[in-house]
Amino acid sequence: MALHILSRVRRISATARIDDRGRLVLPIEMRRRLGLCAGDELRISEEGDGILRIESRQAAARSLIGSAGPAEHSVVDELLDDRRRQAAAQARDAKPHS
Repeated sequence: MALHILSRVRRISATARIDDRGRLVLPIEMRRRLGLCAGDELRISEEGDGILRIESRQAAARSLIGSAGPAEHSVVDELLDDRRRQAAAQARDAKPHS
């Protein structure tokens, strides 16, 4: 099976084998160039015609950034406002009743 890894700088190609336990070992040069370490998770998808795409989780996450369109509001601000409302309600409930 031929393995093709695309990088932003240039295309790299190498051959890898699948062992009897189904493991695929990437050549050390590619792992170093892409900053991959033992235990890193990779996303593998079939692109069609037997072509496999292999992405690190970081690369997959980067490709998703902005895919939902521009944010109309800050989620952080929304969470802070919600927490402030909760704190105010708790403070009201904690006051002794006259």
